[in-house]
Amino acid sequence: MEIDKFVKNLGKICDEFAINVTDGTTEEVRFSENTIDLDSEWSNPSYTVFAARGKKIVETSLDSLESWEGKLRALSNMLENAPENPDFYGINPVKFSYHNIQEYRNADIHGMAGDMIHGARDGGADRAAGLIYLHNLRNRVITPWNDQEYSESSLELVVRAFKGSNSGQEALHYGMDSMESANPYGAGMSAARTATLTDKKASIDEGKYDVIFSPYTMGTVLSYNMEFLSYYSINAGLSPFLDRAGQVVASKNVTIFDDPLDKRGAGFTPVDQEGTATSRVNLIENGILKGYLHSYSTGRQSGNQSTGNAGIIQPMPWQIHMAGGSGNPDDMIAGMKKGLLINNSWYARFQDESNGTFSTVPRDGIFLIENGEVSGSLEGIRISDSILNILMHVRELSREEKYVKWWDEIHASIMPYALVENVNISKGF
Repeated sequence: MEIDKFVKNLGKICDEFAINVTDGTTEEVRFSENTIDLDSEWSNPSYTVFAARGKKIVETSLDSLESWEGKLRALSNMLENAPENPDFYGINPVKFSYHNIQEYRNADIHGMAGDMIHGARDGGADRAAGLIYLHNLRNRVITPWNDQEYSESSLELVVRAFKGSNSGQEALHYGMDSMESANPYGAGMSAARTATLTDKKASIDEGKYDVIFSPYTMGTVLSYNMEFLSYYSINAGLSPFLDRAGQVVASKNVTIFDDPLDKRGAGFTPVDQEGTATSRVNLIENGILKGYLHSYSTGRQSGNQSTGNAGIIQPMPWQIHMAGGSGNPDDMIAGMKKGLLINNSWYARFQDESNGTFSTVPRDGIFLIENGEVSGSLEGIRISDSILNILMHVRELSREEKYVKWWDEIHASIMPYALVENVNISKGF
């Protein structure tokens, strides 16, 4: 096989390597204006190849191994010309056996798209748009010490419902242990409920407000900011969590962990990109920062162990889980004298990565709450704050958690509703 020849000869031009192979199929159904307008499937394999010669490291992506001899020559030339990386300490040499190929899951995603449209219309929306992905993938991680393989099936449902100029959105993900529980009709209904919550417009001044973050809004905020817990960011000096291990970085209500072995989510990842077994990694526990995300190399560099989070170049979280509390969003609204409910947000951009200050644009359901009731919808505002201020002011969390994933804005994660005090709100227009 081409992969066997490639691996054998790759070992001749470098000291260490890691090859991540993903193959399988992805099916997509997309709809807009209440009509399915795209039904497609693709099955292109992909290869991510990391190679090290001493402290010289390179990584490249290939879409096939045809003419692999020329690609190896190019890789060898890249290694020859690469500068030494003083922060590279090798990939994990510990043997770890993992082989779990399960039968792929099928789903009628065409019918699901119709169910989401019907749910949105029955919920009072004028029109709906969205998409569904069904992934059936086979992953293989090959290093000089390990050859691991596993399969995964996952489902993503995204629906936006529109009523006049108002909109609502749901964006959910399901793994191998939860795909049968998907409720596309309910997702459409829920998005429509947000879009039809009020047709009254409201406005606010810039300033500090108590804000109910939906699971999607909190998912956006944490998807961007949890990368600051990668030791790569710590070592670069570009993290608000630098030198804060063991310190209070959030309210005591906040517990956040990486949960790659939860098969109910699409972020299921049993081995990392250098073949290390993954596990639950506690990041923030009752407000205390417990540590950082490590590959084998960053672990050795900092006197720690790998946490099973390679990305070899940059350790990364696989499936962030913010633990819920005992509240519920209806009671949060009922108990709020004046504040905001924000259903979703996108385009988070950082002004100062060292301090974690950023802004992001709310959308798909932004509401002013006065005296325990929704008094109108808002537009043109931004959340302009820092991750530390937001985490320090989490007053209450819901028992309800959602498995949320949307585009590149929200990585596969599990989030509750969160009532956050004193959030800085600015206005774009």
